[in-house]
Amino acid sequence: MTNQPMTTIPEFLIRRFHELGVHEGFGIVGDFALKLFDRLSHHGFPILVTTDEQGSAFAAEAYGRVRGLGVCAVTYSVGGFKVVNATAGAWAENVPLLILGGSPGLAERKGDPLIHHKVKNFDTQLEVFKDITIAQAVLSNPLTITQEIDRVLGQMIAHQRPGYIEIPRDMVDVPVLDRLESLSIDLPKVHEKRLELAVTEALSLLEAVGDAVSIAGVMAVRRKLGPELLAFTESFKVPMATTSLSKGAIPETHPLALGVYMGAVSAKSVIDQVESAKPLISFGVLFGDLVMGGFTDHLDRGQVIECTDTHVNIGFHTYHDVPLWAFLPALIQAGKKKGYKESGHVAHRKAHFVAKAGQGLVVERIMECVAGFMDHKTRLIVDPGDCLFGSVDLPVHNLTLASAYYATMGYAVPAALGAGIADPSTRPIVLVGDGAFLMSGLEALSAVHHGVHPIVIVVDNKGYGTQRPMIDGPFNDIPSLRAEELPKAFGSGVGFLCETEESLYEALSQATSTDELFIIRACVPRGTYSPGLMRLTDALKTRV
Repeated sequence: MTNQPMTTIPEFLIRRFHELGVHEGFGIVGDFALKLFDRLSHHGFPILVTTDEQGSAFAAEAYGRVRGLGVCAVTYSVGGFKVVNATAGAWAENVPLLILGGSPGLAERKGDPLIHHKVKNFDTQLEVFKDITIAQAVLSNPLTITQEIDRVLGQMIAHQRPGYIEIPRDMVDVPVLDRLESLSIDLPKVHEKRLELAVTEALSLLEAVGDAVSIAGVMAVRRKLGPELLAFTESFKVPMATTSLSKGAIPETHPLALGVYMGAVSAKSVIDQVESAKPLISFGVLFGDLVMGGFTDHLDRGQVIECTDTHVNIGFHTYHDVPLWAFLPALIQAGKKKGYKESGHVAHRKAHFVAKAGQGLVVERIMECVAGFMDHKTRLIVDPGDCLFGSVDLPVHNLTLASAYYATMGYAVPAALGAGIADPSTRPIVLVGDGAFLMSGLEALSAVHHGVHPIVIVVDNKGYGTQRPMIDGPFNDIPSLRAEELPKAFGSGVGFLCETEESLYEALSQATSTDELFIIRACVPRGTYSPGLMRLTDALKTRV
């Protein structure tokens, strides 16, 4: 034992975080986590404070989408249970979000005392997280702690799922056995012969007479295959759509980018091209109900080359142990041998918007106006609801962040903080409804506090507008908030109230020319909706 290198939990965690490109976390402290927060900060890993624990988790989750891992640190129970929703969303949408929980010390648990924050028993929080994380550990044995940390982190990255690590407060400074080797990550395994056969069959279908189209899905994004997606599209000259979870996986201004395919929610031109494709090749698509527009998609599975995180389906053939991360590069390489090669410089499309004098706002025109201000220095972040469905046709240059399948309200504003910290080269532009903004709008102040200055567009349709077309009632009515006045209360930023196209254009012109927080309340008449939402709600009405 005396010859073994030793370290502490915070020091080892930080080394692994840095190894994975993560340099800060998000969270709110409490007495059971005080020592953990202090030591992490002391050793160079700050925990950025938000107004609420769920906001911390949403910020960390967004950070994880951009960097590949996000860290949220909270105290026992009162903090831990408040991040359950965000962790569930991370599971549903394949995001490696690590929950670090400070908890009562091992010594103070003896005799099962009634310690504040305790619920039922000391393992209740752990049991809850077992259902929504891929791996869990309570760090109690100094001989195995670093091994346990590596097990959790390795499983998270391998499977692209959230994880949970609980640290009793009397273990924070205890010397633990160090592990000097790098973190080992077991990606989905590859069967080389099946990979070769799958590539050969896919290539033969792509070379056959037909109109091939591809769809880039969430797992292609999670596996950081953006460059490969673009290389495939340009090499094979195959138009590429995305899903709402992978919007912006390739620049949507690219001449071969079709935009978002979302079943009936999408424009008819996109639907026609995707649904008539022969073959249709999907890269890591999650075929969930909202992702597929309430299952209003009409895809001929006999014409689909489906590439998943673990296998490839071609028609009715299945190639097991042929994961997406290996298949796509191999397909591109095989194409090169056949003479396919990437295009040179291509001319990108640019959105233009001309405001109509005196014209009131509607959702689709808000989206068209926003599109005119999007460029490679901006990142769109969207809350569920009409903001999500209305933005389907809004072209973006970078990956959009949205809770597009799990569909938890209140995601976008705190996500702007996480995205802005993870990628300072892009400025967040947030689209959020008035209902969702009431839930987490104060996190705009957290963003400013940490040096992020998003443009927040509150689409105010006077209530829970997504529900009204299905069933309306007083349960869809909410308090009205003059969101544009919040910058005055914050002591930072600029607010705008916009009721016409001209005022919205002016507000966005000012917002994009300065580096300040902007909160723009864009008012639309109650009872007006985007065409995409109407198509979706028509499909969903039959289920209510």
